Amino acid sequence: MSILEEPKRLIASIKKSGREQFRIALKDYNGDAKVEIRVFARHRDSDWEPTPRHIVIGRAYLLELVEGLLEASALLKSEAA
Repeated sequence: MSILEEPKRLIASIKKSGREQFRIALKDYNGDAKVEIRVFARHRDSDWEPTPRHIVIGRAYLLELVEGLLEASALLKSEAA
């Protein structure tokens, strides 16, 4: 079974463009649950397929990553104002 076929729990799908989306899922990596954010692309036949573009985050780093993303979001909002 390849890494793309392993069972996982989908947390969210976020539209990236008309042809791509981010999918956030819990996935097992060597017996350790981690968060995977992977880009999926829609093909001409309307099926979503995983791309090689992804990031895997271990539980030890998740909160710090979320805090960094929230800070980046706040900075972008303040620049837009």
